[in-house]
Amino acid sequence: MNQAADHIPEFLRDLEEMIANAPDGPEESTEAKRPARDISYPTGVPKRYRPEWDRPTDTAWSDNFGKVMKGVSAGGIVGLIGKRGTGKTRLAAEAIRSHAPDSSTYTTAMGLFLRIQSTYGTDKTESTGDIVGELSQCTTLVIDEVQERGNTPWEDRLLTHIIDKRYGAKLPTVIIANLEAAAMKQCLGDSISSRINETGGIIEITGKSFRE
Repeated sequence: MNQAADHIPEFLRDLEEMIANAPDGPEESTEAKRPARDISYPTGVPKRYRPEWDRPTDTAWSDNFGKVMKGVSAGGIVGLIGKRGTGKTRLAAEAIRSHAPDSSTYTTAMGLFLRIQSTYGTDKTESTGDIVGELSQCTTLVIDEVQERGNTPWEDRLLTHIIDKRYGAKLPTVIIANLEAAAMKQCLGDSISSRINETGGIIEITGKSFRE
């Protein structure tokens, strides 16, 4: 019998056992093990983009996604421009998946304004204030197809109001258009364009259409 071991206090023997059984390196975090989540239906993200998706590993896609996430993570306003079919909506959907898959909102510009106009009827189910409040306060807002709108003074004021509230609250916004940079600025106006330049920047997505 080892008499020296008999004199070691019990709590020290327990500590030695814990050290001996400890893993050699730091345990992998739960977050690292967790798979990418499906995007919730209430976000408004189209069904095509909601299921988990294997992201490309090429440098171009990774660089663009990194730029988008940098702006989103900082609470900025990011503009995505380029030709149709180059993957702009997919990039925005993946940003929602990474940042807030359950508490974000996706809408097209036309869908936004039609939804507002529906509140003017007698059988309305929500008010203009309800919609503006939702779009101003959701964790991430994506507004797609911005070029498909009437560019009326009413639309301009409403869009600027929503973006300004999100800008003040440092809530991220992604605005998508099938336009070049100069046309995007003209479409959005100076107020929104200056906030994009300050907080997130315009990212041009190039390459051939994935739909071809």
